[in-house]
Amino acid sequence: MKKEIALIAMLALAVSMLSGCNLIGYDEELDGAQAVAKVNDTEITKAEWLAYRDYLASYYQQYMQQYYGYSMEITEDDLKVYGETALENMIKSQVLADKMAELGFDPLGEEDAASVEAYADSMWSFYKQLVRYQNYPDVETVEEEAARLAEEAAAAATPDEATPDEATPAEAAPVETAPAEPVATITDAELDEMLTRDLEAMGYTREYFVQSQTATVQQELIEEYAAKDVTVSDDEVKAEFDARVAEQKEKMTETPTLYAQYMSNGTDCYYVPAGYRGVKNLLVKLPSEMSGEISTLKSTLSTAQTTVTNVQTQLDELKAEDTASYDEETLAAYNEQVAALEEQLAQAQQTVDETQPKIDEMTEAAYAAIEATAQEILARAQAGEDFDALLEAYGEDTGMTSEPNKSRGYLVCEGLSLYEQSFQDAAMALEKVGDVSAELVKTSYGYHILQYATDVAEGEIEFTDEIKADIHDELLADAKDAAYEAAVTQWTAEASVTTYPKVMK
Repeated sequence: MKKEIALIAMLALAVSMLSGCNLIGYDEELDGAQAVAKVNDTEITKAEWLAYRDYLASYYQQYMQQYYGYSMEITEDDLKVYGETALENMIKSQVLADKMAELGFDPLGEEDAASVEAYADSMWSFYKQLVRYQNYPDVETVEEEAARLAEEAAAAATPDEATPDEATPAEAAPVETAPAEPVATITDAELDEMLTRDLEAMGYTREYFVQSQTATVQQELIEEYAAKDVTVSDDEVKAEFDARVAEQKEKMTETPTLYAQYMSNGTDCYYVPAGYRGVKNLLVKLPSEMSGEISTLKSTLSTAQTTVTNVQTQLDELKAEDTASYDEETLAAYNEQVAALEEQLAQAQQTVDETQPKIDEMTEAAYAAIEATAQEILARAQAGEDFDALLEAYGEDTGMTSEPNKSRGYLVCEGLSLYEQSFQDAAMALEKVGDVSAELVKTSYGYHILQYATDVAEGEIEFTDEIKADIHDELLADAKDAAYEAAVTQWTAEASVTTYPKVMK
């Protein structure tokens, strides 16, 4: 019986000892070497997968912080999602790698490989120059110094060109000067070593550019292969054009102002709604010096008004506090803070009170300075002088110097908010093509004289060769992208892919 008890005690002690030693411990290297997936004949290890998963998590964390100011906490559920995404991407990447080898894209052919090497050389040289100008802007190598000194000596030995009559005695007999003493101590090779070391510290090597460009070229080759049979017919292009026309017609019939907005921001337009006119604008601008002073005064006023609002809010909150329980020291500090804010408020309000009249006075003077000229031009336009000639001679609106505005004028329709209201109202008040504004139109830019230049025809735009080519290229690019994605899906389905979910725990 004693022997049995002793045996049990020994076994218990052994288990206790083993549980605390490495014999049954965790081996990170062995665990990382396990396969989480096998694609054809290639294994994706757990260590590779974890590194990529953690990279994705870190990337999205930084992205949210940088662009949205959101500190993103990575949860276990997040890690699971990133892990699934990482594995999916790694499998796809390996499928593509195997397909590139099968198609002869890895390694690259002789011509493509040569282009990659040339690219890597140019980028490596370019980055070295960037680092040199950034880290060693004043360094001159021995070889560069020698070349510079030789060039300076040659220039000094060649007298300035002059005729015998023009040459002075000093010019006719140049004084010999001793050559400058060399001061550079670093060679081209030594500088190159320094630049290489600096770039490597930043993670850049020539091999990096080789690998990066190789991957780019291989990706282009396999995308071209996947989309080699993709075409877009003229009928498809026309159908797409008609669809775009119909879509915009529906939108713009309901909201005509969209057309001017699209044209203003560069969106392609395929339909013109009813109600648009072209209005030419002859602007007599406020004097630049005076408008600059007005702008400065307005900035000062805006800053002061903001201060008034913010300080008043702080004062209101402060004065709403119950100070009955404050001790003498706290109450003194409170009163001091109130007094400081009231002084700041008074100063800001004084700036507002003083600045607004200055703006009004300067603005009135600025319009007065151009009114006589603007009235004279208006009278000539109303008397029937050629408006385009007047525009060419006196107009100061740069927007009217290029097409289509130069010939058509600005696009205007009812309800548009692109222009200052006085301009919009005056443009729509013109009754028929050829009419000139009855009086000067005043905006923050100066005085305007407007002409109703044309009515803009309603309907779909002309299906030109240029539009046809643009739509064709867009459809072709989309079709090639779709063909590539379909090919990758097919190649992945055809590949031998095995995953090991338990290893990913």
